[in-house]
Amino acid sequence: MKIAVNAACLRRDLPADTGAVATQIIVTLCRQQPAHQFILFFDGPAPGGMEFPPNVTPVVLPLRGEKAWHYYWWLEWQLPRAMKPFQPDVYLGLDGTLPLRSKIPATLLIRDLSFLLDAGLQSPAQQKRLKKNLMNYLWRARSIAVLSETGKDAVLDFAPSVASKLSVLDIGLSDLYQPLEWDDREAIKREFAGGAEYFLVTAGLHPRNNIMPVFKAFSALKRRQLSSIKLVIAGSATPAGADIAKALPSYKFRNDVNWIQEADQETLAKLTGGAYAMIYPVRLDGLAMPVYAAQKCQVPVVAIEGKAAKEAAGDSALFSDPANLDDLSDKMSRIYKDEQLRSLLLAKIPPQKAFSSWEKAAEELWAAMTGPVPQNP
Repeated sequence: MKIAVNAACLRRDLPADTGAVATQIIVTLCRQQPAHQFILFFDGPAPGGMEFPPNVTPVVLPLRGEKAWHYYWWLEWQLPRAMKPFQPDVYLGLDGTLPLRSKIPATLLIRDLSFLLDAGLQSPAQQKRLKKNLMNYLWRARSIAVLSETGKDAVLDFAPSVASKLSVLDIGLSDLYQPLEWDDREAIKREFAGGAEYFLVTAGLHPRNNIMPVFKAFSALKRRQLSSIKLVIAGSATPAGADIAKALPSYKFRNDVNWIQEADQETLAKLTGGAYAMIYPVRLDGLAMPVYAAQKCQVPVVAIEGKAAKEAAGDSALFSDPANLDDLSDKMSRIYKDEQLRSLLLAKIPPQKAFSSWEKAAEELWAAMTGPVPQNP
């Protein structure tokens, strides 16, 4: 069997920004299915360092620009034309899209629908196109895979009629994420925070990730506590977040902030295990991977209230009111001052939901791609 994969999103699928979830799933799937040929189509150079199994053929179809019609042209004309010589049996859209002109049976992988609120990580032009065509994508797909119950609910709220096509994949999390001994934590604190305790934010500098509210809450905490605690941000710069990056050098507590832009999984695991607490400010992502990582490392979480964070943390996190900036600062102060509260939250961490790898998710995705065709009601 030949599988055509729209892999354009992998070029922006970074460990600190998205958990590299789509990358890990597709690489695992290709490795699990050596008898089948996968053709991965990129809209620019394939990600550096990405190792393909022998049954993978990467194909680069350069995107001709950043306007809405350039994305339309790539998906509806360049991609089908490039797929045709390979005569694929199945199409997999890792970004939740498919070429509507194609009649190849298609499976979509969807993380969230935040673009419906203009709060996606995609460019404005991409978000506009996604909003316009989402219903057509969902209706035309033979199957749809999501990464959480939060993602499932979002899809069903938008299109209840596709319920029979939906499947929720089991998530994976590397065994690199483990609770650390005191000596190891001290070494990590020296490496990334000058030996001080630190809050960790794992998210790209993007407006939808609420990085500016975190800066303001951290400022309020520093003024109130007169503490040496630091703030470490692991995540990349983004075009949408250019103003945030520009403002950082003039931030009053800049010397207490360490921005790590290209953290790999090993670095993220160290940062997570060494943190005093994880701050999770992202409300609209469909999968709160940093929360699962913190739990596995026995690190408490303060989160701005959101569905994915609630799904991941249950009662084991402190949730702040999204409409109240002071509440986030108060919650950060509470977890910093109150060791008993910190221990109580750690005791409430639910049984680990994540598997130690993405093997199970890849198997479930393959079943969605090749199993019986679901029937719409």
